[in-house]
Amino acid sequence: MNFRQISIRGRMAYLLCIFENLLIYFKCNKEDWRWILEKLWQYTNIEYLDDWMYEIAEYMPESVIEDNTDGIEYITENELAKLKNLYSNNPIEINKMLRIIFELGTIDLYSKLEDGSPETLAKLQEGIDIAMKMEIHLPNKAEFERYSYTMGNGWGIPFDGKEFSLYL
Repeated sequence: MNFRQISIRGRMAYLLCIFENLLIYFKCNKEDWRWILEKLWQYTNIEYLDDWMYEIAEYMPESVIEDNTDGIEYITENELAKLKNLYSNNPIEINKMLRIIFELGTIDLYSKLEDGSPETLAKLQEGIDIAMKMEIHLPNKAEFERYSYTMGNGWGIPFDGKEFSLYL
Protein backbone atom coordinates (compact mmCIF):
# COMPACT_ATOMS: atom_id res chain seq x y z
CA MET A 1 0.00 0.00 0.00
CA ASN A 2 1.31 3.42 -0.89
CA PHE A 3 0.62 6.19 1.63
CA ARG A 4 2.84 8.80 -0.01
CA GLN A 5 -0.13 11.02 -0.95
CA ILE A 6 -1.62 10.93 2.56
CA SER A 7 -0.56 13.62 5.04
CA ILE A 8 1.37 12.79 8.21
CA ARG A 9 -1.81 13.48 10.23
CA GLY A 10 -3.69 11.07 7.95
CA ARG A 11 -0.97 8.46 8.37
CA MET A 12 -1.21 8.89 12.14
CA ALA A 13 -4.98 8.40 12.03
CA TYR A 14 -4.48 5.20 10.03
CA LEU A 15 -1.87 3.94 12.51
CA LEU A 16 -4.11 4.77 15.48
CA CYS A 17 -6.90 2.75 13.88
CA ILE A 18 -4.50 -0.19 13.61
CA PHE A 19 -3.55 0.33 17.25
CA GLU A 20 -7.21 0.22 18.31
CA ASN A 21 -7.67 -3.00 16.30
CA LEU A 22 -4.65 -4.38 18.18
CA LEU A 23 -6.26 -3.46 21.52
CA ILE A 24 -9.44 -5.22 20.41
CA TYR A 25 -7.43 -8.26 19.28
CA PHE A 26 -5.95 -8.55 22.77
CA LYS A 27 -9.37 -7.89 24.37
CA CYS A 28 -8.10 -4.82 26.22
CA ASN A 29 -10.57 -3.03 28.45
CA LYS A 30 -11.96 0.02 26.63
CA GLU A 31 -12.19 2.10 29.80
CA ASP A 32 -8.55 1.43 30.68
CA TRP A 33 -7.43 2.77 27.31
CA ARG A 34 -9.94 5.54 26.58
CA TRP A 35 -8.03 8.37 28.28
CA ILE A 36 -4.75 7.41 26.60
CA LEU A 37 -6.43 7.20 23.21
CA GLU A 38 -7.93 10.66 23.79
CA LYS A 39 -4.34 11.95 24.09
CA LEU A 40 -3.04 10.00 21.10
CA TRP A 41 -5.88 11.09 18.82
CA GLN A 42 -5.16 14.76 19.60
CA TYR A 43 -2.37 14.49 17.03
CA THR A 44 -4.86 14.81 14.19
CA ASN A 45 -6.27 18.13 15.36
CA ILE A 46 -3.70 19.82 17.62
CA GLU A 47 -2.27 23.01 16.18
CA TYR A 48 1.29 22.65 17.48
CA LEU A 49 2.50 19.07 17.09
CA ASP A 50 5.46 19.61 19.40
CA ASP A 51 2.97 20.19 22.26
CA TRP A 52 1.64 16.68 21.55
CA MET A 53 5.19 15.30 21.48
CA TYR A 54 6.18 16.68 24.89
CA GLU A 55 3.03 15.40 26.54
CA ILE A 56 2.94 11.97 24.87
CA ALA A 57 6.61 11.37 25.66
CA GLU A 58 5.54 11.05 29.31
CA TYR A 59 2.92 8.43 28.35
CA MET A 60 5.39 6.14 26.59
CA PRO A 61 5.92 2.75 28.29
CA GLU A 62 9.67 3.26 28.70
CA SER A 63 9.07 6.64 30.40
CA VAL A 64 6.47 5.19 32.75
CA ILE A 65 8.36 2.01 33.61
CA GLU A 66 11.60 3.97 34.16
CA ASP A 67 10.12 5.11 37.48
CA ASN A 68 11.84 8.47 37.42
CA THR A 69 9.26 11.17 38.15
CA ASP A 70 11.72 14.07 37.86
CA GLY A 71 10.53 16.63 35.36
CA ILE A 72 7.09 15.12 34.80
CA GLU A 73 4.76 17.92 33.74
CA TYR A 74 1.71 16.32 32.23
CA ILE A 75 0.94 13.13 34.15
CA THR A 76 -0.29 13.02 37.73
CA GLU A 77 1.01 10.45 40.22
CA ASN A 78 -2.36 8.69 40.01
CA GLU A 79 -2.19 8.52 36.20
CA LEU A 80 1.39 7.28 36.41
CA ALA A 81 0.31 4.44 38.70
CA LYS A 82 -2.53 3.55 36.30
CA LEU A 83 -0.12 3.53 33.35
CA LYS A 84 2.42 1.37 35.18
CA ASN A 85 -0.27 -1.18 35.91
CA LEU A 86 -1.59 -1.05 32.34
CA TYR A 87 1.81 -1.32 30.65
CA SER A 88 3.15 -4.06 32.90
CA ASN A 89 0.28 -6.32 31.79
CA ASN A 90 0.52 -5.51 28.09
CA PRO A 91 1.51 -7.92 25.36
CA ILE A 92 4.82 -6.71 23.90
CA GLU A 93 3.12 -5.74 20.61
CA ILE A 94 1.05 -3.04 22.34
CA ASN A 95 4.05 -1.30 23.89
CA LYS A 96 5.93 -1.66 20.60
CA MET A 97 3.03 -0.07 18.72
CA LEU A 98 2.93 2.84 21.19
CA ARG A 99 6.59 3.48 20.42
CA ILE A 100 5.90 3.37 16.64
CA ILE A 101 3.00 5.83 17.06
CA PHE A 102 5.24 8.24 18.96
CA GLU A 103 8.04 7.92 16.43
CA LEU A 104 5.77 8.40 13.41
CA GLY A 105 4.42 11.58 15.00
CA THR A 106 7.77 13.05 15.96
CA ILE A 107 10.47 11.67 13.65
CA ASP A 108 10.29 14.58 11.16
CA LEU A 109 8.95 17.21 13.53
CA TYR A 110 11.95 19.51 13.34
CA SER A 111 12.99 18.89 9.76
CA LYS A 112 11.70 19.97 6.37
CA LEU A 113 9.53 17.25 4.88
CA GLU A 114 10.96 15.99 1.63
CA ASP A 115 10.23 13.18 -0.78
CA GLY A 116 6.95 12.21 0.90
CA SER A 117 8.63 11.76 4.31
CA PRO A 118 10.12 8.27 3.91
CA GLU A 119 10.78 8.04 7.67
CA THR A 120 7.10 8.36 8.58
CA LEU A 121 6.18 5.95 5.78
CA ALA A 122 8.65 3.43 7.24
CA LYS A 123 7.12 3.82 10.73
CA LEU A 124 3.64 3.35 9.31
CA GLN A 125 4.85 0.21 7.53
CA GLU A 126 6.23 -1.12 10.84
CA GLY A 127 2.76 -0.78 12.35
CA ILE A 128 1.12 -2.40 9.33
CA ASP A 129 3.63 -5.27 9.48
CA ILE A 130 2.76 -6.00 13.13
CA ALA A 131 -0.94 -6.07 12.28
CA MET A 132 -0.45 -8.29 9.23
CA LYS A 133 1.77 -10.72 11.12
CA MET A 134 -1.02 -11.12 13.69
CA GLU A 135 -3.73 -11.15 11.00
CA ILE A 136 -5.35 -8.03 12.46
CA HIS A 137 -7.82 -6.17 10.25
CA LEU A 138 -6.36 -3.13 8.48
CA PRO A 139 -8.48 -0.01 8.01
CA ASN A 140 -9.66 0.98 4.54
CA LYS A 141 -6.88 3.19 3.17
CA ALA A 142 -9.32 5.01 0.86
CA GLU A 143 -10.98 6.67 3.87
CA PHE A 144 -7.70 8.47 4.66
CA GLU A 145 -6.86 9.65 1.16
CA ARG A 146 -8.84 12.88 1.65
CA TYR A 147 -6.04 14.00 4.03
CA SER A 148 -3.66 15.06 1.31
CA TYR A 149 0.08 15.34 1.69
CA THR A 150 -0.08 18.47 -0.45
CA MET A 151 -1.87 20.32 2.40
CA GLY A 152 -0.15 21.89 5.40
CA ASN A 153 3.38 21.30 4.06
CA GLY A 154 2.93 17.53 4.22
CA TRP A 155 1.60 17.51 7.79
CA GLY A 156 -1.96 18.02 6.61
CA ILE A 157 -4.74 20.26 7.83
CA PRO A 158 -5.93 19.51 11.38
CA PHE A 159 -9.07 17.34 11.51
CA ASP A 160 -11.03 15.43 14.13
CA GLY A 161 -9.54 11.96 13.80
CA LYS A 162 -11.76 10.63 16.57
CA GLU A 163 -14.41 9.99 13.92
CA PHE A 164 -12.32 6.90 13.03
CA SER A 165 -11.96 5.70 16.62
CA LEU A 166 -13.60 2.50 17.79
CA TYR A 167 -13.06 3.54 21.42
CA LEU A 168 -13.95 7.25 21.67
